[in-house]
Amino acid sequence: MVEFDSIIAGGTIIDGTGRSRFQADLGIRGDKIEAIADLSDAEAGLRINAKGFVVSPGFINIHSHDDLFMIRPDFMKICEPSLRQGITTSVVCNCGFSPAPWSSTHGELLRQVLLSMGMPADLRPKWESQADFHDYLRSLPPPINLVPMAAHGSIRIAVMGEKNCFCNETELAAMKRLVQDAMRAGCRGFSTGLTYFPGVYAHTDEIVELARVAAAYGGRYATHVRGHSDTYEQAVKEAIDISDRAGIPLQLSHVFAVPYLGLMAPVFSVAVAALEAINELIPLPGWPNPFLKKALQRVERALARGADIGMDFVPYVLGNTTATALYPPWANLGGTNALLGRLKEPGTRKRIRHDVNELRPKWPHWEEGSWPDNYIKSLGWRMFRILSVGNDKNRPMEGRSIPDLAKAAGKDPFDFLADLVIEEHGSVTFTFGMPPKAWTEKVLTCVQGHPELSVGTDTVWPEAGDPPPSGYGCFPRIFGHYVRELGMYTLEDAVRRCTGLSAKRFNLTDRGIIRQGNYADIVVFDPATIAEKATIEKPRQYPVGISHVLVNGKFMVKNGEWIDAPSAGRVLTM
Repeated sequence: MVEFDSIIAGGTIIDGTGRSRFQADLGIRGDKIEAIADLSDAEAGLRINAKGFVVSPGFINIHSHDDLFMIRPDFMKICEPSLRQGITTSVVCNCGFSPAPWSSTHGELLRQVLLSMGMPADLRPKWESQADFHDYLRSLPPPINLVPMAAHGSIRIAVMGEKNCFCNETELAAMKRLVQDAMRAGCRGFSTGLTYFPGVYAHTDEIVELARVAAAYGGRYATHVRGHSDTYEQAVKEAIDISDRAGIPLQLSHVFAVPYLGLMAPVFSVAVAALEAINELIPLPGWPNPFLKKALQRVERALARGADIGMDFVPYVLGNTTATALYPPWANLGGTNALLGRLKEPGTRKRIRHDVNELRPKWPHWEEGSWPDNYIKSLGWRMFRILSVGNDKNRPMEGRSIPDLAKAAGKDPFDFLADLVIEEHGSVTFTFGMPPKAWTEKVLTCVQGHPELSVGTDTVWPEAGDPPPSGYGCFPRIFGHYVRELGMYTLEDAVRRCTGLSAKRFNLTDRGIIRQGNYADIVVFDPATIAEKATIEKPRQYPVGISHVLVNGKFMVKNGEWIDAPSAGRVLTM
């Protein structure tokens, strides 16, 4: 008689808790782990020889935007790179963005806001409420598990449209009802994106009131804080204050800060290009920047008094963003079409140019003329490369820097970018930051070594063109680069950061740890060879060293190959 559907035999189990590795076989029946023992005499439908390999819980992508891509017809194609890098669960609806709720009154505005993030322009949603959206996701079903949150930006648009002001009592009450609806539908948290429209216009008190609703249902507050530049310390303080006042655990999303260098930004970007060429690190102005250190000191003080604070990061000194993020908040009012109209009108374009050249961060960001993150003046034009465009004609631009492209076009960088954004109808994404060399992490070690830090991809998948390298290589990079090359984490600690720690944050009590009775989300990998292959220039390269990936007991990757099998993922509501 067959005792198990599958046995993963002879592997080294690292269970996701951080404790030491041990040797054992893993017996799987249905969607659960049924045995962790010597199963050499047991019968199984399939026996996998994992000798010399690590058997780990499936990786949990704690910061993703996969809900925006599950609604596209190519969602299976998008999920394949996630599964091939060991991701079995994604936390979604981050940064206050989600396709739900979809308001009959303001749905078109939500579409315009989400267009630049890869949501299909011709989408005809089959849902209105959060509960409807969960039912839609279940009907697919998804290839990976999804952990949904209530998204502040989408909720605010549903109630207030494109208003760029504080809410009134009637509007606040309506938003609280929508957060309650989302939490009753099973959302495990409440997310904000406070540098984006419309979150940038929300007062702290508004966020506190909405977070209190989520707290009443056991949710976590995940936030893209109100500034990742000179005001980062104040933004993190605001997040901690919201957590304290609302009585809700806090998750600080994609922890990073870039100092506003102003006139020094071009010098900085040229210096980084020179260092990239010689692969050396020389101290640079503002690195490591004091705002990041001071923000972490605030986190440490809150943790010391017993606050529940988690953090996550993308394991590159490199980010990715959309065209809209490079323009001031007022220019994005009304979504993509409104931005394009402003860039086409000479007088308004002149005003946008002035703000890109002159505005620096100040607190609070809702004041007239403020801008949380003027990335161009923080990093300089040369630090931005085109990641993806929608038009085949412009495909040769991908991977090249904006100044080089502008020079070839006979334009200054601002006009080149504005004209490209108009031509591409906003469908342009960028990478920005320091090159992914071994030395670049030295500028951020004060963050990356923190024990409360989980891992997320933060990948935007454009409808055409390439994603950032994290879409293909984020988690293998942790093991190949941070464990083997940098020696920053032990293997056990790296697995904990990618699995059990993230599961704990969102109350996934039966996932993220290899334990009898837990769901069989499993990754089998070779610790000596696991590595990313994706690069900025060629991001669509699968990693090496991962042999098997199971989602709820079903093989989605077997012997290193994608299995085109029925989707095994679930919507993990409360």
